[in-house]
Amino acid sequence: MIIHNDESPKEFLSKVEPLLLEKEAENNLPLGVLERFVLGREEGSCYTLRITEGDKTEYMALRTPPHLWILPSVRGDATPYIKAAARHFYNHEYEVPGVIGDEKSTAVFVKEWTQLTAVTPQVHVQQGVHRLDELNDIPQSSGKLQAADMSHHSIVKEWMTQFGKETNEPLVVERAAELTDSLIRDQRLFLWLVDGTPVSMAGRARTTKNGATINAVFTPDSFKKRGYATQAVWHLTKDLLQKGYSFCSLYTDLANPTSNSIYRKIGYNKISDSIVYHFHKN
Repeated sequence: MIIHNDESPKEFLSKVEPLLLEKEAENNLPLGVLERFVLGREEGSCYTLRITEGDKTEYMALRTPPHLWILPSVRGDATPYIKAAARHFYNHEYEVPGVIGDEKSTAVFVKEWTQLTAVTPQVHVQQGVHRLDELNDIPQSSGKLQAADMSHHSIVKEWMTQFGKETNEPLVVERAAELTDSLIRDQRLFLWLVDGTPVSMAGRARTTKNGATINAVFTPDSFKKRGYATQAVWHLTKDLLQKGYSFCSLYTDLANPTSNSIYRKIGYNKISDSIVYHFHKN
């Protein structure tokens, strides 16, 4: 077992992509993050860890501060590699504010990390990773999907702030203006308009070799319970599939039965669990 670290995003992606593509939809986060770095659409630090046996990459981990360490979904038992990653972080004094990954992987890491450091782990959110390969027919309502432009900046920033508060993501609230600029500039944020009025939004978060991920689905209180989010996600999913992606994926808060039922109607099925842990010093 050999541990490689601090490889460039481009070099790292070339080495870990075959491993991540074995479970492409589940690994949309690390694949998407690395793609944005390689294409020059993401700036900042990118910390990497890769574990090999012989010439084969068996495991990886990735962090782009101030975000958490991302643990991948892999086939087979990755327990020894996860423990080795935790020990490497500890021995080399890496900052580990938390981890995000599938239920099994994070459980192994959290157990090892708490034994090494005596921090207190706290579950921040339990999510379901959902995948859609074929879009279901749903009743259509009046309205249209439109890419947000700078004329929508003010309302999108306000909605992004509310979205961050509702999902308990302080970083989204703090970076609402920056996120709005990026999403509009890259034409990744879409609004559902009814009679010309924005009533809901949905974004394309990132892409992988064969799929696209949807996020930032939000409807303000004054427009909720009218099916607008369903229409926005359905039409955005349709557009992405028509552009050639084989599947779409998204995350849901498992504690929110309403959103989970909405996505099932559209055709999304849960394929795995994703848990976010934050670590707090005692």
